Amino acid sequence: MQPSISNHFSTDRGRRSSCCSHCDHSSSNPATIVNEFEPQALSLTPPLENVYFKEQNQPFSCIYLLNLFLAPDMTRYLAETSISDDVYALPVHLQTLICEARMEVLVSKQKNHPLEGNAIKRLEKVREYIKSIALNDTAAIISTLSELIRDDDEMSIILEQ
Repeated sequence: MQPSISNHFSTDRGRRSSCCSHCDHSSSNPATIVNEFEPQALSLTPPLENVYFKEQNQPFSCIYLLNLFLAPDMTRYLAETSISDDVYALPVHLQTLICEARMEVLVSKQKNHPLEGNAIKRLEKVREYIKSIALNDTAAIISTLSELIRDDDEMSIILEQ
């Protein structure tokens, strides 16, 4: 019998990983830990409830979007504030809408033309929808925004109306 060739999949008994088709499974114990670091990793890993918080305990991370919809004049807010990093955590279609609306405002301001932006109108539709549901209650606005961010279908329905 030839000695087993040691590789990075081998254990101290010379047995290869269970994913190998040439293993001797007759002597292997299914409870045997193949990776020698596994017990240490398991003891150091916190339970999942300590890593992932329930959604209602998470802080609202879309501050720019919230401020945009709470601003009395959305076009002025878009013109006078720069886009913050939290916008880039939003779904792509919402990022694009905000960036397009901001560009429309900046271009119209630069050229002294009246604002005829399509993106601004779509953003206003979303704002009006949120106001109709939340009735100017900030907590309800946050909740509604969170739902819209998660539900692409609802957002597309609002924008098509």
